[in-house]
Amino acid sequence: MTQNGKGRRSVVRGLVLVACLFMTLPVWGQRQIAGVVGMPPVRFGALAAGDYDGDGDEDVFLTGELENGTVHSALYRFVERRVTPIPNSAPKIDAVYQRVDFPKRDVKGGSVIWRDLNNDGRLDILVTGLAVEEQTTTTTTYRPATDIYINGGGTFFVNGTSGLPGVHRSKADAADFNGDGIMDVVLGGESETGAVMGVWFGRGNGSFYPGPTSFEALVLTSLDISDMDQDGDMDVIVSGFTAAGRPTTRLFSNDGAGRFTLEDPGFPELYFGSAAFGDIDFDNDADILVGGGKLAPTILRGETWVYRNNGGNTYEGFLSGLTGLFGGGAYFRDMDGDRDLDFVTWGQDDLSDPEGQKLQVFENIDLSFLRIASLRGVLFGALDWFDSDGNGRLDVLITGEQEGKLTITLYEF
Repeated sequence: MTQNGKGRRSVVRGLVLVACLFMTLPVWGQRQIAGVVGMPPVRFGALAAGDYDGDGDEDVFLTGELENGTVHSALYRFVERRVTPIPNSAPKIDAVYQRVDFPKRDVKGGSVIWRDLNNDGRLDILVTGLAVEEQTTTTTTYRPATDIYINGGGTFFVNGTSGLPGVHRSKADAADFNGDGIMDVVLGGESETGAVMGVWFGRGNGSFYPGPTSFEALVLTSLDISDMDQDGDMDVIVSGFTAAGRPTTRLFSNDGAGRFTLEDPGFPELYFGSAAFGDIDFDNDADILVGGGKLAPTILRGETWVYRNNGGNTYEGFLSGLTGLFGGGAYFRDMDGDRDLDFVTWGQDDLSDPEGQKLQVFENIDLSFLRIASLRGVLFGALDWFDSDGNGRLDVLITGEQEGKLTITLYEF
């Protein structure tokens, strides 16, 4: 091992130790909690923000199950940030949304992304989940669904010939995987005939056909994409379950033509896991944060692992000192516009703790991760991290179940 290699490893471990130390300090930096008006809370949901109408603010597509059990999908356009003065107290802040109606299917238990899927320069919507096929007074029949809603310039229409399989217990994302300048789709989940996972190449009109790689079928709890090996194409990492029900995290490298190879960094078996790419050690390549539930003798407890990218598709993994969470996820993004990656993580830390749901935000300050928020999380939840109030910092919109009741909250930073 070179002296340089030893030094870089020391930097990584030092950063994790610094993060642990900061976790004992008082929480700071959270501006306020904002109410959400016009958009309902859901469980078993998914949500994603995107500026579909080009007015400079982020709108939200939301799916899930309402308080009364109704399955729900809708686009909510951001209207205003409403500030109501309160005498002798801080003002009340509300983010106000308005539902935008167009023909669509109601789903739950899936995913939502905004991407330009037909190369017209506008954001379209890709939705997966379990849709209501037939409902009577006594029974409801569901069917896995994958839908694309094409943005026609502020209005949406259903693309009925996408070529993508219907899935739930699923995740999906899109990027140009084969270098032809057209968006492709990677997804995995449970279809009508069992678990599936694959990449589908785009034709440029919102329709897709199967790519050349044969993936093992997986039900997904997380999916992320990045150019992990700096070769100019997008690679994929997923967490989930095999068809036999075993927990797994899989890393796939792309050869530039959309052919994928399974790499083996030695990830632990973690239940209800998540995996996210991010440059953790600041050397301009994609490291990996892996979290999930470790099966203890009688209970699940969260663990979080850091896998440092050593180049050449090789990784060094070690158990971090961060709070381990499962049943949620993690995002790496530039929270404050200073060109380094911050991260948010959420989920359950211990199955034996009825209030063990957590939401934590870490800001990268001078090469150290400082926890700026430790908040109550949700069960059966969904989260996105975006600038809702236009101040240049990312805010957290989260919905799910707390103490048996549904909640939706916007944390502004």
